[in-house]
Amino acid sequence: MFKKTISLLGSGSSSVSKQWISDIQQVRSYAFQRKSYGNTKGKTLQVPKRNTPNSFNNKPKSSSFNKSTSPVDSKSPKSTSKRKNSTPTSTNPDNLAPYKFGSYSGLKQPDEEKRKGIDKLISKVTDFNELRILPEVRDVMINELKKATVLRTQNYINSTKKRKTEDEINGLILRPTPIQTAAIKLINSTRKASEFLKVFTLAAETGSGKTWAYLAPMFHKLIENNIAKEKLDDELYGGSTGKSKAGIKNIILLPTHELVDQVHTTVSNISEKLNLKIVKWDTDSNFKSFIEDYRKGIDVLVTTPGKLMSLTKYDSISDPRALLSSVQFCVVDEADTLMDQSWLPETYGVIKYMTGLHDLVFVSATIPSDFNKTITKLFPMAIPITTPSLHKLPKSIEFRVINASVAPYKGSKMKAMAQALYAIHCDGTEYGYEKRVIVFVNGKDDCMKVAEKLEKTYNHNVKYISSDDDIEVRKEKVKEFIEPPKELEPGAKQVLKVLVCTDLVSRGINFTGIRNVILLDVPKTSVDLVHRAGRTGRMNQSGRVFMIMTDQDRSHVKGLPKVIRNNRRLA
Repeated sequence: MFKKTISLLGSGSSSVSKQWISDIQQVRSYAFQRKSYGNTKGKTLQVPKRNTPNSFNNKPKSSSFNKSTSPVDSKSPKSTSKRKNSTPTSTNPDNLAPYKFGSYSGLKQPDEEKRKGIDKLISKVTDFNELRILPEVRDVMINELKKATVLRTQNYINSTKKRKTEDEINGLILRPTPIQTAAIKLINSTRKASEFLKVFTLAAETGSGKTWAYLAPMFHKLIENNIAKEKLDDELYGGSTGKSKAGIKNIILLPTHELVDQVHTTVSNISEKLNLKIVKWDTDSNFKSFIEDYRKGIDVLVTTPGKLMSLTKYDSISDPRALLSSVQFCVVDEADTLMDQSWLPETYGVIKYMTGLHDLVFVSATIPSDFNKTITKLFPMAIPITTPSLHKLPKSIEFRVINASVAPYKGSKMKAMAQALYAIHCDGTEYGYEKRVIVFVNGKDDCMKVAEKLEKTYNHNVKYISSDDDIEVRKEKVKEFIEPPKELEPGAKQVLKVLVCTDLVSRGINFTGIRNVILLDVPKTSVDLVHRAGRTGRMNQSGRVFMIMTDQDRSHVKGLPKVIRNNRRLA
């Protein structure tokens, strides 16, 4: 049955058009095999005791976190003579085999031969002016990036550095990130007339600027097409008809309502400057308003696949093919989620109705093996766009492992986390601002239990979210962690706020100035590890991740700090 399903999805076909007309029932039966991964070794670190509140300072060499008290380290001391006689090995992390983490759902490593061409392309570009973008798109992009620049965030998290003024920030020269350079270059490149549809898989590390990597070419093509239409109207009718064609020109698909809000806010900020109609179709949207916008013409629609398909239940939109036939540019953000087994029928079902599509862009911070298989089968001609740091945790993250099996915790992960929170609270960083910490657990049932324990036993200010919460409740709880931290009144005591959640929140949400992340449960996969850790250390800002483990987790966890220090890829 599995082999039959694979053939139905086009293993014998090299054209996207054949995939386009395949029946959605074939997609529903598509299943993937998972692989198991081995273990490795490394070091285990322990949290300092409660009487050392300043152990979380910015000098890791003097911190007691760097002194291992676990029996693991004392069992295999390295011989000096052995080191002298050993064969030298390459110190280039890219020459090392990817670090295997977790028991399933591994990551697909990028094709190094294809990567060389992209690396060469990236190295040649040092300025936005060197990229093929319309001037008006370039200007709004740079202005928006300056508003969200990491230097503004550094004002919150680095109390020892001189704060940047607005004039200093606005006067800075911004350069495109590697993924922005590669994506804009390749998506906006001239194509042959026969290349009606191009499919791209855009993958880069968390916090690397992926949103603008796809927004810039999307806006460029949208405005370019509008200019071409005006020129045609002028030739045919002696001027613009002033009429906009009904339909949707561009769609951005996202997995969660929180992400729909986030991306819609980003896009809406520049809609007036570019004279574009941006629409969000979400749980709080009104159908009457939507249909009015649809008839006037929607430039960009931001939604989820499920919510988009819900439009077909209305009498005035009964045929999804008619609804989506005018879409020319579609972005599937957080694609490793939207193209997994549970989402695939819905997401691919939506894409199939976009019969006029010119550009299809899959965007993700990781390329899981299952996701790679799906894209290869459905879109064999997809063009990969990846960066050198894909599947590496940012070097700006300080990664520490806390063994809860040793004294004084004696197996209590809650005690270990409470000690870590106490040390974060007293470490002297983020002076003058509220501190925020995100705590990740593996199960949604644990969210409430952990939050109540932290609040009642340890007197912390805690909120928790899970998929059981109403959408509006989730948005409200997450709000103060997405927005910049609040400034404290002069002389006020330090405030620490904690958000407990599952991977629901780790996908794509852009937290502002979050410096500390605690992994109370060891992530089950390397994919989850990348996304959870990626809530801090964004755009090269400093961050800290504390993973709490027990002896049961030790085999494949303890080597992580060294892996990150060596800038090595995860497998």
